[in-house]
Order: sequence, then structure tokens, then C-alpha cells
Amino acid sequence: MGEVINMLSETQLLNHIYQTAEMGQDGIRTVLKYTQEPRLVNALNSQLEEYQRLQNSAGAMLHARGEPPKGIGAVARLSSEAMTAVKSLTDPSASNIAEMMIQGSTMGVSKSLRTLRDCDLKDDGVRDLANRLLETQEANIEEMKRFL
Repeated sequence: MGEVINMLSETQLLNHIYQTAEMGQDGIRTVLKYTQEPRLVNALNSQLEEYQRLQNSAGAMLHARGEPPKGIGAVARLSSEAMTAVKSLTDPSASNIAEMMIQGSTMGVSKSLRTLRDCDLKDDGVRDLANRLLETQEANIEEMKRFL
């Protein structure tokens, strides 16, 4: 017997993009409180703006489908912020902050690739937005490597 695979809907993928972009923004806002290095601050602010654009695009696509976007939960947000704060307070160096951002983006890339693989994509706009998220995360990783 063949294995039954439940494919994710495009709406689920859009919510994934929305939540991933939200989580990226939260992470950046948290580490911005702890870094003073001007080049790192500029890089993080650029990444923040791109995540905002991705989240806005995913939200607009969800609204166009009659679906309200589902943000990340308060518990996940607080847990992530607390962990980032502890790591940043113990070592607020640019290299430590860059390493945390690389780890977060790497986890995001892995989850995004799995989600994309499990989705039955028909809408080129959704596919393009998902690919833009992946490209953004990969570019962010490369950019943060300069600060290690």
C-alpha cells in the first residue's frame, strides 16, 4: 500500500511565511536592544524591513483569499525573546549576535524548505513569495557571517 501524504494548502504556506517573517522581526528587534555596532545595526534594520515586506505580502495574499493571517503565539514570542535576551546579556558582542541570527535564520530555512516541499503549490505568486522568503533568509545568513 502506498503512503498517504497530506499536502499543505497554499493558505498554510502563506501563514508559515507570515509567521516566519514575524518571528524574524521579533528576533531582530530583540537583538537590536543589545548591539551598539553601527554596521550590524544597519544590517539588522535592512533585514527587519525585508521581513516586514514579506509579512505584509503574505498578509495581503491571505486577506485576498478571505483568510485572516495567523501570527505567532504569545508563548512562542516570549520564549524566544527571553532566550535571546539571556544570550545577548551574557555576550553582547557583534559576533555573538550575528551567530544567534545565523542560527535563527538556519532554522527558518530548514522549516521553510520542509513546508514548501509539503505544499501543493498552484499559485505562482505564493511560490514566488515562498522563494523570496528563502532567498531572504539565505542572504541574511551570508550577511551575518561578516560579523563573526
